[in-house]
Amino acid sequence: MSVIDAIQASFQTFRRYFKQMAPLFWGVSILPYYMGWSLASNKIYPTYVARILLLPDPAPAQNMFLELFIFLGGIIAIGPLLGGATILYNDFFDRGIDKPSRRKKHLPLLKGMLKPRSIYRLSIALFSLAFLLALFISIWFALLVLACIILSIIYSSPPLRLKEHPGFDLLTNAIASGIICTMAGWIIIRPVLEFPILWGIVSFFGVGAIYLPTTIIDFEPDVKKGVKTIATYLGKRRAFYLGWSFVVLANSTIILMGLLNYIIPPRFLLFVWPIMIAEILSYWYYLRKLDFKGGYYAILVFSLLVAFGTGLILFYNAGLLIIP
Repeated sequence: MSVIDAIQASFQTFRRYFKQMAPLFWGVSILPYYMGWSLASNKIYPTYVARILLLPDPAPAQNMFLELFIFLGGIIAIGPLLGGATILYNDFFDRGIDKPSRRKKHLPLLKGMLKPRSIYRLSIALFSLAFLLALFISIWFALLVLACIILSIIYSSPPLRLKEHPGFDLLTNAIASGIICTMAGWIIIRPVLEFPILWGIVSFFGVGAIYLPTTIIDFEPDVKKGVKTIATYLGKRRAFYLGWSFVVLANSTIILMGLLNYIIPPRFLLFVWPIMIAEILSYWYYLRKLDFKGGYYAILVFSLLVAFGTGLILFYNAGLLIIP
């Protein structure tokens, strides 16, 4: 084999592992982390980025290189490392039930392009690297990463395998991504005791609302394989109502935040209420179809609207958005 052939073969192998790690999933942990960091720092981007791109920086860091290292180190630890490991570890234990899944049947593992043992070993390596990198950031951050690792393991593997205990599957995802990852971004800047609880509640319901449609999408293959999820336990329609109620509760908590002048002032609600209504109505419109396409668009549209609305809140918190 020539050097070029060896390089191409290595690149193909890398692409297979990268695809198996589902990089889009990393956003489920990176975005809450970023929200926590932004709220704690009152910033949208690190000072180094502001200097390079000549952007306004209301709160410049004393050591912009240290700030950048911690910010990016946190993203790498909680995204590609922790997020990638979580996906690989879950796929290893789910390989026997994922083949009928429309979401996963095209993945390299199920097509025989990767060996199960190899993705298991890689997941353990990535979990370890995530924790080691987290230690360089802070002890608190490392403890939160460790908590996510433990939840990932007991979620996917026997004997607990929380993903097959209806209710615990939902709670594990909402707590890990919604609360712990948000708190991880917060504590690298400010003390954990100052963490904004109401924002954590919003994130909890938001992540839960994104998770529930995935159980509806996989309902038929899960029933055939005898897999227990919140959707197979409640039924698709009740799972739909639960997911929609999470959307309503998330937005209701934002309203409460505004009324209490908690992160956002009351007048901010007059600025974002169209986005909140759009979230509630679009989620209902798409997910009520109770099929793959409806679940997919419910997640996509809701996520985009949440990203836009959250962006407005973070820009306001950073002093970069003036509300009349």
